[in-house]
Amino acid sequence: MIPAPVLKIFSQWISKTLHVLEYEKILARLAGFCDFSASADLARTLQPSNHFDEVTRLLAETTEARFLLSSHELNIGGSHDIRASADLAARGGVIDPQQLLEVKTTLIACRDIKKSLAHSAEKAPRLAQIAAGLPEPFGIVDAITRVLSERGEVLDSASDKLANIRREVRMARDRLMSRLQKYLTDSAGKLQEPIITQRDGRYVIPLRAEFKGQIKAIVHDQSSSGATFIC
Repeated sequence: MIPAPVLKIFSQWISKTLHVLEYEKILARLAGFCDFSASADLARTLQPSNHFDEVTRLLAETTEARFLLSSHELNIGGSHDIRASADLAARGGVIDPQQLLEVKTTLIACRDIKKSLAHSAEKAPRLAQIAAGLPEPFGIVDAITRVLSERGEVLDSASDKLANIRREVRMARDRLMSRLQKYLTDSAGKLQEPIITQRDGRYVIPLRAEFKGQIKAIVHDQSSSGATFIC
């Protein structure tokens, strides 16, 4: 066993050597070449190794990665840094639609790169072995696809209850629009314009002031001139 004072002196020597070599600047430059934020974080924490076998392994992995990158056989397109979302979900937090879409595209990219490296196992056996350990989505991609559109909108297929509620809302809106359209037809001469608009989330029509009370309606607003009531 190496005495503690010797280890301390050795650690101080290593730290001084890395400082003289501007090792932190080297790592920062390396991180700048990373397209993925999680990879950049890993690059900034790299430390030299004095174990021959480990150094040999890492150099071999780097050689494989350089070959695949030069031959355009390696791609992480669609990936996002979902660490914060995953941590939030693990703690029972609520993930918003955009975060869920990022999880979906990241899992798809993970699945694709796993397949790609499996097909390149002869050229990159070490990286293929690492990729084999990537997690399977276990239906998460399909579940998110069923719930969210590509624009992050919650789909009717998210649940039977939601589908029923939205169907009832559409039917109620259709009945309302039909009734308003009847107002437009029956009261055309009493309206400032034969149009249906929205005011504060309500569907309204512009009634000429002199005809106030001649149609069954609630006045929500009045024009600055007083010539029109918004009903």
